[in-house]
Amino acid sequence: MPHPDDDIYEFEETFRQLFRKVKSSWSKFEDQGVTASQAVILEKLECDGPLKVSQLADMLWITSGAITSLADKLIAGGFAERARSEADRRVVYLRVTDKGREILASLRAHRKKVVESYFGKLSKEDVQHLSRIFNQILKDTD
Repeated sequence: MPHPDDDIYEFEETFRQLFRKVKSSWSKFEDQGVTASQAVILEKLECDGPLKVSQLADMLWITSGAITSLADKLIAGGFAERARSEADRRVVYLRVTDKGREILASLRAHRKKVVESYFGKLSKEDVQHLSRIFNQILKDTD
């Protein structure tokens, strides 16, 4: 006899499989030595302007130490740089460089390919339903 919760566990397993496949596709983006995680930092810096490590950590839900490690690699590659605040020289911001902006163009092309390969055949209505459902789950777990 089926258990009433079987559907939700079947969904969870399907979701995990999809998540692993999508994550694997994202992991294949390593243009010029920039990992997907580093690219996320570059995107935040480009969208939100120069940010402190602590601000990035809060936005991305990871530790400041992890941000510092990723940022050091971005800086070494010339994709980002540190800049001191004019108002308070003790405050250090990270900002994206022109080379970092160039790599973001490659990232966006890769993202478009990944998103379209997994979700491109869904109807607009299905995409809206999925977005609504996932946003509700995120809202309920905050």
